[in-house]
Amino acid sequence: MVSGYIKAGKPECSLELFSEMVGLGVEPNAFTISSIIKVCSILGKSRLGWCLHGVVMKSGFDSNRVVLCALIDFYGRNWQSNEACQLFDELPDPDAICWTSIISALTRNDLHAEALRFFYFMQRNHGLNPDGFTFGTVLTACGNLGRLRQGKQVHAKVITYGLCGNVVVESSLLDMYGKCRLVDESRRVFDRMPKRNSVSWSALLGVYCHNNDYEFVIRVFREMDESDIYCFGTILRACAGLAAVRQGKEVHCQYVRRGGWRDVVVESALVDLYAKCGCIDFAHRIFMQMSNRNLISWNSMIYGFAQNGRGGEARSIFDEMIKEGIKPDCISFIGVLFACSHSGLVDQGQHYFNLMTGEYGIKPGIEHYNCMVDLLGRAGLLEEAENLIETAWCRDDSSVWAVLLGSCTCSASSSTAERIGRKMIELDPDNHMNYVLLANTYRAVGRWNDAIKVRKLMEERGVKKIKGTSWVETTSKMGS
Repeated sequence: MVSGYIKAGKPECSLELFSEMVGLGVEPNAFTISSIIKVCSILGKSRLGWCLHGVVMKSGFDSNRVVLCALIDFYGRNWQSNEACQLFDELPDPDAICWTSIISALTRNDLHAEALRFFYFMQRNHGLNPDGFTFGTVLTACGNLGRLRQGKQVHAKVITYGLCGNVVVESSLLDMYGKCRLVDESRRVFDRMPKRNSVSWSALLGVYCHNNDYEFVIRVFREMDESDIYCFGTILRACAGLAAVRQGKEVHCQYVRRGGWRDVVVESALVDLYAKCGCIDFAHRIFMQMSNRNLISWNSMIYGFAQNGRGGEARSIFDEMIKEGIKPDCISFIGVLFACSHSGLVDQGQHYFNLMTGEYGIKPGIEHYNCMVDLLGRAGLLEEAENLIETAWCRDDSSVWAVLLGSCTCSASSSTAERIGRKMIELDPDNHMNYVLLANTYRAVGRWNDAIKVRKLMEERGVKKIKGTSWVETTSKMGS
């Protein structure tokens, strides 16, 4: 009965039934325990999952493969990859299903290279044959790493194992090719599929969304006879990419009418959509009503507050996330550093930057350095900002110098601005923006002749201005 509620899409009911069963003194068997652990994974009930782990040990199910696979999946879904690996290491003789569980757990935790290592180890050292679910997970890892060559090798293995008609595998294949920017190849995989389901359509929409063809995503969604509820997350991402709040509201209404609720992927996409469209209070309301939040949910809210000029609230959400035991990633720190930068919070920004590198061991990316340079530059700490760039791994990237240049275009620091502008042209002589920024620097201090010389230098070198594109939502359609 417990598993029946799960299959019927009523995991909360299965929890209530399990509680009633235990209250009556009925001892759960291994199948019941594994089913309830699966419910904890679905609903994000981490504390209950930990308690069930204790029940597993006490009841002697610690060598049961089905139960342990459920626990590995639970820890993988709760961003506790170390615990998942420890459980797997304690298995006396893991079968192919156990290997698939740990590979899936590693992939969910963005440990894609480690997942691939387990995949090859499973075949070479243990002689176990992967199934469709194994291949689906491995292809996801290849796609997220952008490893096209390995993805093609796995594709060849799929053909060898006779899994070309498997809808899970082929959906993962088209997703892999899409993440490697081969949209046409993804479409060929989709067109050749003998059987398609909602996962296939969702994967195809995800490919076009990943490659920023948001209009295509919305158009296909409107042409679909009946879309699965899991497609809504991708559609909402497309609406967010276009900042199309009206279309987003239509999708939101369809989601509610279809009985959608408590789906962490869709609700996180809703938070992101409304935040990007400036409806930050509505985004926060949805966030607060979410019964289950993942890292993407928190990041969307942090970045949403930061982008809408509410740095204090972005910091509060970030601190609350850490208190909840959610480990921040590089995106989390981009959001909170951006918030500090646009609120002039120098000390707090430096604290978060040190926290990122020191406590969490996250290597700063260009976006993190851009936020820190902007923060120091806005506060007039130009020397500190320049020293930070000089010690950074990305010191030869002109974009980070451009941020500093934007902070020192006043007459008091015109010599510094000129030096930085020339350095940017030296680092990237084919980028027209470097010439434009240096010319603007000269204009800001009245050096008009020097500005003209920069423009002439740009023309002499044949540097062309790259056309930009902007999206505007109108009442009739979206255009560029």
